[in-house]
Amino acid sequence: MNLDETYDMSDFNMPICDVNKSDGKVITRVHNFLNVIKEADILVFAVPEATAHYSAGFKNAMDWIICATSFNADLGQDGPFSNKPVYLMTFTPVVKGAGGRHFDMTQHLVEKMGGVVHGRFCKNDGWKECVPGNYDWVKKECIEIFDTEVLDHVERKPAMDDRPSRWVEQYKEWDAKWNS
Repeated sequence: MNLDETYDMSDFNMPICDVNKSDGKVITRVHNFLNVIKEADILVFAVPEATAHYSAGFKNAMDWIICATSFNADLGQDGPFSNKPVYLMTFTPVVKGAGGRHFDMTQHLVEKMGGVVHGRFCKNDGWKECVPGNYDWVKKECIEIFDTEVLDHVERKPAMDDRPSRWVEQYKEWDAKWNS
């Protein structure tokens, strides 16, 4: 999406949140994560759907934010993304019409923590389309978020109507693109 910066949760290597103290004292890696969020003008969270819920990595990050901000003492006003525009994206391997079931929960959590959700996007056919170089797959979302088409045009692959019978083969093809 031609963002200024992108991060993966593994970049911060935060352990599973295992504290319940309201003193705001957290490990340095959590502060690194908080600083990245605080410095951003716009946040785009790409949260894969995990059995109809947001992923454990996203939940863990939000738990660490709660611990670091004294349990959200000021109702989201002291959090790292207070009043910032937030866009939520989810990715699912299934075909059109499915996925995105966690959006209401995700939006509620982000807004409770002070973020302002401006858009939610569910991207289907993830194992076919979410591959390096396929910028056309997120072109519409990019235009909505940035009000400009900043992506290179990449021709899309033809649809595969026999998807259910080829699920394993499609996964292997997708995985090979990430490992090459």
